[in-house]
Amino acid sequence: MSIGNVGKSNFTKAVKTLLNRIYDATPVADSLFEQAVNWFANHAERQQQRAELEQQLLLFKDRQSNVSKGQQALIERNLQQAQREQELFIQQQQDENTLRYDALRRLCLDILTLSESDSFAETNTQTAKMLGTIQLMSPTVGKNVALSNQKSKHLYKALLSLRLLDRLLLDKHISHPFILNRKQAMADTPPDSPYQPFRDDIQVPLLMAALLQDIGSCHPDALHILKGPAGDLDEFRILENDERTELLKTSYREGLNFVVQALGVGVYQGNSKVERDSYLQNEREKQSFLIFLLKNAIKPEHGVGNLLKIPQIYTSVVLSTKANYSYDSLPKVGLVLEKGVEKGVYSQLAVAGLLQITGTFPQGFGVTYIPKGSDRQDMDRYEYAIVTSLYPDDPRVPVCRIVTRNLTYAVSAQGCTVSVENNLYYPHARKKLERISEERLLEILSKLVSNFEERKNMALLPKCWHPTEYFSYTKNQNLWNNALINPN
Repeated sequence: MSIGNVGKSNFTKAVKTLLNRIYDATPVADSLFEQAVNWFANHAERQQQRAELEQQLLLFKDRQSNVSKGQQALIERNLQQAQREQELFIQQQQDENTLRYDALRRLCLDILTLSESDSFAETNTQTAKMLGTIQLMSPTVGKNVALSNQKSKHLYKALLSLRLLDRLLLDKHISHPFILNRKQAMADTPPDSPYQPFRDDIQVPLLMAALLQDIGSCHPDALHILKGPAGDLDEFRILENDERTELLKTSYREGLNFVVQALGVGVYQGNSKVERDSYLQNEREKQSFLIFLLKNAIKPEHGVGNLLKIPQIYTSVVLSTKANYSYDSLPKVGLVLEKGVEKGVYSQLAVAGLLQITGTFPQGFGVTYIPKGSDRQDMDRYEYAIVTSLYPDDPRVPVCRIVTRNLTYAVSAQGCTVSVENNLYYPHARKKLERISEERLLEILSKLVSNFEERKNMALLPKCWHPTEYFSYTKNQNLWNNALINPN
């Protein structure tokens, strides 16, 4: 295994920061999901307080017409005080909404900054880098897999939603007028304009919808189902059918409530009534689009809800929180989606679009393969590589960065495409090495794993490898710089 410093590169730190801003557990409780937990926990109390203030105001208004002139002045003062208290309460709630909304908007813009570039190709490279980094930072064995994946899945899904939107637009499979209008407006907007119609009105609401899709699970009623009345149940256990149905209903309903009541819309800054009216109209349209995405994702059929639904299914497999999580089954995610298409559950166009982007092997997946010699003949060993690119020419042939050469770890500037014939994930490739002696296979294993004595009983012809430890070294985290790609 590589020697060097364990740590995080600047890019890895940036991705980690985004994950923490979405889902974390800290004393300041400022992540998106922590804010939601707090808002849901106090929502009933705020509703009661609002009702009491309204009742008090109605009471004083009613008394105005039923008191003597001598008491009018007192009632008037009490009425004015009640009005001030109500206005202060409403303003405080609005200010808190604005803080949450602005924080979420900044988060989405920062996701775009890290994942987007000036060209289609570079944008896909940046997104592959983010997806791969999330996967490679995630544990693949042990008791922390579910908790880590629960934290990481929201950003992962949001990135896939962005790229699926790109794909479906390129293929002219998007007909939603709001999206097409803003896409067209982008062509007429100067690149240095602070307002970018497609970014601000489509990409940001789409990211918000992806991040907020499961926010209703923070509601006390949802947590009661997940963790039980005493909070001592495993939230990642397999739920009974009635529990799952009730959880989905609660999460959906309360998620929409959070969008409308806890976030609202952006607040105009300025003095122009015309600009303010235009700004608020645009904000209401964006909110309607966000809500439409969330509602349509329940049964999207061929609608834009697939921008959330299909990445959600993909992410639920690749970053699974289930007890039966198995790293070597991650490439089966495409089969899961295609099976859904066969059953008529998922959109064929959306699934085909996403799998064209991702290929069979998820970003950051550890590939084991048989290398070829200078004579293009198969060698008598296997080596390690990591999937590092979206849009493979053949979905079954991943574009990878080579990690080991001659059974030695190296910081390599070499990449390769791993053919089906030489990818040990496929049985017929493993069959090629079955003629090699057990002693030789143990020798290969001893050179590739750091804890050979603990792992010498593992499969001698592994379908894949787990790159998490390799990626934990800072010098191994720049897997996406330009590299010469050779076929293998």
